[in-house]
Amino acid sequence: MRMRSTTNYQDVFDHANDAIFIHDEESGEILDANRMAGRITGFPVPILRKMRVGDLSARDKGCDSLGALMHIHRAVDEGPQLFEWWLRRPDGSELPTEVNLKRIISNGYPRVIALVRDIRDRKRAEEQLVAREAYYRRLIANIGDGIAILDREGTVRWVGPSIRKVLGFREREVRGRGIFERVHQDDIPQLQEQLAQLGRCSGNEGCFRYNIQHRDGSWRIIEGTCVNLLEDEHVDGLLVTFRDITLRIEAEERIRQRELELSHMARQSTTGEMASALAHELNQPFFAIMNFLGGAIRRAKAGRLDNDTLLEVLENTRAQAERAGRIIRTVRNFTRKSNFHRELVDIRKIVEEIAPFIDIEARAQRVSVRYRLLREAAMVNCDWVLIEQVISNIARNGIEAMVDTPIGQRQLILNTHITAAHSVVMSIEDRGHGLPWTNPDRIYDAFYTTKKEGLGIGLSLCRSIIDSHGGHLWATKGSGGGAKFSFSLPLVPDKPA
Repeated sequence: MRMRSTTNYQDVFDHANDAIFIHDEESGEILDANRMAGRITGFPVPILRKMRVGDLSARDKGCDSLGALMHIHRAVDEGPQLFEWWLRRPDGSELPTEVNLKRIISNGYPRVIALVRDIRDRKRAEEQLVAREAYYRRLIANIGDGIAILDREGTVRWVGPSIRKVLGFREREVRGRGIFERVHQDDIPQLQEQLAQLGRCSGNEGCFRYNIQHRDGSWRIIEGTCVNLLEDEHVDGLLVTFRDITLRIEAEERIRQRELELSHMARQSTTGEMASALAHELNQPFFAIMNFLGGAIRRAKAGRLDNDTLLEVLENTRAQAERAGRIIRTVRNFTRKSNFHRELVDIRKIVEEIAPFIDIEARAQRVSVRYRLLREAAMVNCDWVLIEQVISNIARNGIEAMVDTPIGQRQLILNTHITAAHSVVMSIEDRGHGLPWTNPDRIYDAFYTTKKEGLGIGLSLCRSIIDSHGGHLWATKGSGGGAKFSFSLPLVPDKPA
């Protein structure tokens, strides 16, 4: 029975998945080893039984006989030891292992047993993890956007090194502090409400914009996004990415101001080009006023001006004066210089506002104007004056393009419709000579014009205005052989009542 038990233990020893070494506790000499020990080290087991642990150690990795004996003696004096050790194989290759030492009594003699495990796969995984962490660390350190993790109250739990590029602070100066300490007081209530809403449900996402004070004391406009990862055990917070958009906002404002200057210049040019049409339009009420007053004077001199006749003359004179006033107000409103201001407006209202001005020039050129507008409201967020400028420029170009078209065929059509892409499209079609289709995009170049007189900024300005509103301007061939210009603007959906 004792013989069978010994044999069973020997089988377990030889077939164990880990390499097993039995050491003398004083000298560290290898007294026995199993088959797996031979596979790991590359030495036959009989040879291993004649070696010391130092003979198997990779000295260039800091593993030598003295270090091996130190671990063995600690296992004897202090208890079990767990550590990593590098072995050198006969072919010169080196093998990382994990060693577990424990003092035992074997056949009445004190020994130290070593369980040795090949950890090459684990080492490779650790190296890959370290490399990947270093990769992401470099990415985070070099991206232009800031990244931070906040708790529910807005306290910074972690922040990436890019915070220094964005706001001038070092990580340690921000970590553990609340973001509201430097947010502009006017923006704090809204930002607090946004963070509170995001913190209510895991996975919530949101965007925000606020003013915050830079380390140098200046105020910066920050735009960012936030994702609720409070239930993610690896993050446990609100993940925020943010960027400084101050320069972008300032550049956009400069562009808007330049657009206003160009728009005002184009309006003045338009008024000059339409001077003859305006003179013709104003001549009618002024001529009527002169006739009414002249007739009244003649009647008065002849003694035939009674009160009823005088009242009729004055009423007619006032009506014609009001008509002239409306024409002048239309021109004044069109040419005045306005501040850039976007508002929610029905595109139909813009067309109705500019229609009298279009009609003035159309009548002067004997052009028929047809308006095919939507029956329902089409709300857009735009600068009313600038969109008026676009419609006016394109309509005027269409009217001028029909100068050689037979009078009965001169027709300008203004049409609006809504697309499946949630945009409202305004189209202006003429029956003129069409466009130079060999190089159609050139018509949008600044200062390019086919007119003998003109600044050549009309269509270039129109495209710039529409682009700045998030829309698109394009030209196609009209159904009547002329040109059809269309532009789209994002449609603002009606809010539920």
